[in-house]
Amino acid sequence: MDCQEANGNISRFIDDGLTGDELSAFLLHIDTCRECYEELETNYLIKESLSRLEVEEGASFNIHEELHKKLKVCEQLVGLHNIALLSRRVILLIAALCVGICIVSMYL
Repeated sequence: MDCQEANGNISRFIDDGLTGDELSAFLLHIDTCRECYEELETNYLIKESLSRLEVEEGASFNIHEELHKKLKVCEQLVGLHNIALLSRRVILLIAALCVGICIVSMYL
């Protein structure tokens, strides 16, 4: 993912609109590109601050920490998604091997 695509996905990330490979690519880019991370942080701070001011007047909050936690949770979700994909591939491989063994044993 390049910077232009990452910047285009910032709002979707904040609104929990990215999933799967899109989320994985976004997180990887944000983790390696300081400029895009700063853009994400700025957008997140603005959006969350405005929504909190409307709902929680006078309440204190740590939006930097909340963004950090959101990024960590999303990284964990991507990890689980990757494990699920790997599990499916292993199951398909085992099934293919079983079919292959059955076919070979029919001709022996």
